[in-house]
Amino acid sequence: MSTHDIDTPMAKWRYTCPNGHTSWEPTNSHFWCHQCSRVPDIDAEFWELHDRKTGENLTREKVVLDG
Repeated sequence: MSTHDIDTPMAKWRYTCPNGHTSWEPTNSHFWCHQCSRVPDIDAEFWELHDRKTGENLTREKVVLDG
């Protein structure tokens, strides 16, 4: 299993929540999006990031946040 090392704030912008926001943060087993948390009836927790460059969806286990 290959991982995606996200080591700078600019690199983080390549990845989005399911709703297209870049304000996500990793948690122990999933992700959380600040912008989604401010919208009624949208779940701010999600389990896959979207890579805008490749179109791939990444699970939490594939993402390493270094920066």
